[in-house]
Amino acid sequence: MVGPTPSASLRLLHRILETAPAARVFTSQEAVMAGAELGFTPDHTYKLLTQLVDRSLLDRPRGRLYVMKPPFGGLVPVRPLVIAVHAVAPAAVSGDTALVHWGLLEQAPLHEEVVSTPARIHWRGDVRSDGADRLWHVGGTTIRFHHVPASEMFGIVSVRLDSESVVPMFDRERCLAELTSRTEPEAARWAEEILREHMRTIDRARLRQYVVRLGADRPSARAASRRGRPAETP
Repeated sequence: MVGPTPSASLRLLHRILETAPAARVFTSQEAVMAGAELGFTPDHTYKLLTQLVDRSLLDRPRGRLYVMKPPFGGLVPVRPLVIAVHAVAPAAVSGDTALVHWGLLEQAPLHEEVVSTPARIHWRGDVRSDGADRLWHVGGTTIRFHHVPASEMFGIVSVRLDSESVVPMFDRERCLAELTSRTEPEAARWAEEILREHMRTIDRARLRQYVVRLGADRPSARAASRRGRPAETP
């Protein structure tokens, strides 16, 4: 019996790059679909994936999820945050990570990135609980998966992090609406300070809509909504 050939493996990688939505991060099912277009059976594709992992051309951060390693698809390793948003669906970068990206928070998260998702984390490797959140250690970074209802997955835009990375992320106003709904005492202060310093870059009407949509009726949320109103004219 003739085993998988290197040329078949490379053909599969190139086809995945052309067809998988996240290109360098893909599921086994996406690989099977790409393989089928090349005339490969599912068993053949699974063997190729195993071979590519053994040859250190692919990483497998969790079951049925694969990540291409340089030079395939890019010159640098895929960022852990990119892997995280494609490890569950739907998902979006949120929390302090998004606030820092939008320039609304100066201090970068310390070895932790935040992703919101209504999906459940089913794998166990390198995952631990922190209250209702799940922490996943991948690529030297801790990803905080913040569980939210599906109804809260709105205000999401595609953001380019660098020349090789595009992720879904809460927009500025959605980040602020989320911040106002948090229960920590300092969250209200952060929200007030951010609104005061960045009012010109915030869509106040959108922020009010988001606050209402989240049902954020805590004092901090109401304060944010009031600050978001344009000044009344006599």
